[in-house]
Amino acid sequence: MRDDFRLIARIYDRIIQPKQDISWKKIVCELSSSSTLLDVGGGTGRIADAMAKCFEKIIIYDVSPAMIKESKNKNGKISGICGKVENLALENDFFDAVIMVDTLHHVENHHKAILSILHVLKPGGIFILEEPDIRKFSVKLIAVMEKLLLMRSHFLKPEVINDWIDKNDFNVNLIEEGNNYYFIIKKK
Repeated sequence: MRDDFRLIARIYDRIIQPKQDISWKKIVCELSSSSTLLDVGGGTGRIADAMAKCFEKIIIYDVSPAMIKESKNKNGKISGICGKVENLALENDFFDAVIMVDTLHHVENHHKAILSILHVLKPGGIFILEEPDIRKFSVKLIAVMEKLLLMRSHFLKPEVINDWIDKNDFNVNLIEEGNNYYFIIKKK
């Protein structure tokens, strides 16, 4: 597996500061305190750590062994699994909540990744997908920078992702906020 983050894993949290204000945090934290969170592409655990008070157990699923190694320094509730999200090797209908923050554009097969995540979500569970909005000029600059760094990033417009989700099985809300958008997807 290709690991675009292996060289920066040790300094990632100093470069990319953890979010202090996660607008969707309350929605996810309203689940039972005995619940399990899956953080897909969670890397060093910077978001998972901010969610730790809300969950009994947190699993980070990331393609980068170096990033997962860094996550183990954060919180005793966090464990890591290395793998590609497109081949999510986890039990179907298992997780109360799944988050994927600033990750989808790094995945090789976006559609397969989304479908894989939706399968592991419990009925009544919530999936939060947050991504930079490629329709914004500053995000276009980030996309160019990532291409220059030879990262395989491919940013998607939210309407593309929205079309992949079966509305018979999921309630979908799209929120646009600053340079990002996020989906709140609830499994029926």
